[in-house]
Amino acid sequence: MGLQNSADDVAVKAAVAAFADGWHTPHPHAWDDLLADEVKLVQPLLRNRVGRHALAEEYGRLIELVPDLKGQVTRWTADGRTVRISLLLTGTLGRWPLHLEITDQLTLDDDGRIRCRRAKFNPFPAVALLARQPALWRHWWHSGVGPMLTRRKFLPHDLERIPTASLVRALALGGLFLAASAWLASFLSDGPRGEYRE
Repeated sequence: MGLQNSADDVAVKAAVAAFADGWHTPHPHAWDDLLADEVKLVQPLLRNRVGRHALAEEYGRLIELVPDLKGQVTRWTADGRTVRISLLLTGTLGRWPLHLEITDQLTLDDDGRIRCRRAKFNPFPAVALLARQPALWRHWWHSGVGPMLTRRKFLPHDLERIPTASLVRALALGGLFLAASAWLASFLSDGPRGEYRE
């Protein structure tokens, strides 16, 4: 595992176990004891945020959208107090099964708590499932979960920092995304049209 010493070894193994336990029965505050007060959170589609309350908010939205969400740690490695964890998330998005592979890089502080979390994943499987289910779009929109960075600019904690031009661009991109998703959903359900005949 590349651990530097026994103190790191103990801290890392405890953090991985707590991280895995949280995903076994996830809820917004499942990781509170594992996070430093001012934990830095970096992940695709979301603004960088700070604080354990921010993680609880984000995971609360995610669990609202995918109520049966579960996670399983498939492997992990560590270098000192930096841990890389591969996680498989499963659940049901609308009527379809969702599978997301995520890589989390966790940096632990001297107390063994996470002071920085950087997540990487490919959001396309979730976006494709959303595109195929127009009936889910309203629920997705109100949940506050991605899939666009611009979508997140409408959340209350960000509204006061948005210049008017950025808001207009965000609205335009949101409309474009919904139109493209509607076309993709129609194409996937009906297939390509036949030749046009007069």
